[in-house]
Amino acid sequence: MELNITVPNRIDLAGGTTDIHPLYLLMDGGCTVNAAVTVQSRVSIRSRPGPGIVIISSDLGQTVEAQSAEALPVGGPLGLLGRAVKAFPPAGGVEIITHNEAPAGSGLGASSALLVALLAGLFRMRGEDLSPATLVDYAANLETAAIGVPTGKQDHVGALFGGVSCIDFGYRGFTRTEVCRDAESRKRLQDMVVLTYTGLGRFSGMNNWDITRDFIAGRAEIREKLLRIREVAKRLAAALTAQRWRDLASLVDQEWILRRELAPGVSNPRIDQIMAAAKGAGASASKICGAGGGGCMITIVTPQKRGSVELAITNAGGTVIPFEIDGVGLSISRRKAKPSR
Repeated sequence: MELNITVPNRIDLAGGTTDIHPLYLLMDGGCTVNAAVTVQSRVSIRSRPGPGIVIISSDLGQTVEAQSAEALPVGGPLGLLGRAVKAFPPAGGVEIITHNEAPAGSGLGASSALLVALLAGLFRMRGEDLSPATLVDYAANLETAAIGVPTGKQDHVGALFGGVSCIDFGYRGFTRTEVCRDAESRKRLQDMVVLTYTGLGRFSGMNNWDITRDFIAGRAEIREKLLRIREVAKRLAAALTAQRWRDLASLVDQEWILRRELAPGVSNPRIDQIMAAAKGAGASASKICGAGGGGCMITIVTPQKRGSVELAITNAGGTVIPFEIDGVGLSISRRKAKPSR
């Protein structure tokens, strides 16, 4: 048997960090708004003779092999994938091939999306289908173990469902609401957003851990800013639902101003330079995706200014990434193994 699993990555519009467990419990609920995009993560899992496990990352050019799932390493570039296979081993030997379209350290949730695809495939190979809540919890637990600090959950939700999501996190887990319910509104949002890779990779775990640690330590200013970021996310979700497109730039800008003040290193001179170039060409607002420090950024534009803004970003050293909003989410196709000769 061979399974091919595809999931979207996401751009976060507002509310990032408030999706971290257990931070959202400590602040009486988190809220994020994100859009799944056609920058994809893909996993292929095929049965192979014998008990051996082979994991191949085509984008990283890395391979690990082991005689059993138990023997897989949980460190190194493929450590997260090895940890997932080790935790939920297949019944027999498998070859797993993975590919992330996003550049490393993109801030688009690519590693989380890839993990969602892998877990969904591993359980389907076992003849099981997990509920969305269980799959998200399993993925977040594995990531927390791998990076050594608490991790968020919005990336996994975006990968599973696709679309444009308002995700509320609380005592009962998460509740997802679609906020752009038709293709026309998704297209309208898509046309207002330029996605750019800044050229700087980043590791979200440390910025998020700094914020979580400061919140637990009782820093009032951190609590205040996180609560305000959550409120911006709720207002942005309401604006998208009501198709108040003129409110989008102001809310994204408010989120970025608050986020810059959360932890050192959220922005840097290169990010500031690219954002300034975009603004000078007529952009309405910009923010970094994920926890900040590098990776990708989104820029809000009018259709009339899009060409000049993209050119200014490119001239400032950014790389514009074409995308569409993905309305599908997790997709699994199955193919029978070829008969042996």
